[in-house]
Amino acid sequence: MNLRRQAMPEQASEGYSPQVKPVILRMVEEMNQMELPSEVFVEQVTEYCTIVDRPEMNIVGIALPLTYESRGYGGYYGFEHASCTLNDYFYTKKLISEGDIALLSGIISQHIKGRDIVTVRTEVKGDGNYKVVVGYEVSSFEGLPECLPEYTETLTVPACRYAKVLINETQQDGRIGYGERMHADEYFVGEFRHDTSYVYNPAGLGFNTYDDSGDILTKYEPVLIPENTAERFASIRCKVVALPEMKIACSVTPPDSEDFVISKYFKVQDQVFATEAAKYYLHDYYGFPTNSDQEGKINSCFGTRVSTFDSLPDCVEKITLPGGIYLHITQLEVNGDNPGIPYDVAFNHLDELFLSTHPEYQRDWSRHVIARFRQANCASVFVPLSK
Repeated sequence: MNLRRQAMPEQASEGYSPQVKPVILRMVEEMNQMELPSEVFVEQVTEYCTIVDRPEMNIVGIALPLTYESRGYGGYYGFEHASCTLNDYFYTKKLISEGDIALLSGIISQHIKGRDIVTVRTEVKGDGNYKVVVGYEVSSFEGLPECLPEYTETLTVPACRYAKVLINETQQDGRIGYGERMHADEYFVGEFRHDTSYVYNPAGLGFNTYDDSGDILTKYEPVLIPENTAERFASIRCKVVALPEMKIACSVTPPDSEDFVISKYFKVQDQVFATEAAKYYLHDYYGFPTNSDQEGKINSCFGTRVSTFDSLPDCVEKITLPGGIYLHITQLEVNGDNPGIPYDVAFNHLDELFLSTHPEYQRDWSRHVIARFRQANCASVFVPLSK
């Protein structure tokens, strides 16, 4: 008995190799081979919008940094030619139509999970600055071919809860969704914020999916239900900046006017864009108030920055905004930036979110707040400060 007991450790040191694999080992292997579901349904918000939980995604795609200066500046396009400007939507369509995505999918075909093209906005800095990665979800980054298309990058999208919105721009049978992608953006800005308690979650990454033909299928926005003010405004970014005097060609509506000042300017903006004075500032819009002749009431102004007032048409007003120190308030929302959020901070939460921790600054009431819109989809607010 004693000899047999002494021999057992020696057998163990040589390795244990049963003829029948233990059940627990088989279970572990099977679980490792199982793929997690691409998303788990949480709740139905509207016909086109659901809340889902998604696991981590590994993305291989072609990357491009986008900034406020990379979207069609330096030439005349006009609002009706906005498709000439560069963003993730048109960059994706460009890569699909020119064959770059087909090249990528052919090279990594054995690694691809799912058939949809995935477009992710990453390195989001607010104010319309981000990097877009267009490609496919893969099972793993291990074993990828060494030779990939130029500017290919790998990216891990963290597990997160998302608001998922369906889009059907080409009105295909058997598919439902908004008829335009911008309608989905408008939904995120308006009804979704009003009807739910969700806000943008900066810990996630927003992304869209497309089919092989370039039709956008879904928009995903990372969301959470905030537990406090800090979480509610977690996507807000504040930075003290110095602004120069800015010349603005704009439309103006007086107090209590029934005219919508933005629509009023859109009717005449092409005349401004056709001038030399506006060539550096296409697709940036500024909204701001000015003092009116009626005490305690303001005019509404909306227009485009220009380098000079020379040669501007008579159909616009010419207003110079004062320079100085401003608090630039922007946000990380990228599927549908909500202008109401930075405005809410500027007028209702400035003390708790900035001034209380920066006692060297105070609000300068001698100047008005300025709003800037980029690509009609990214809002910034500038609050005048004194030091």
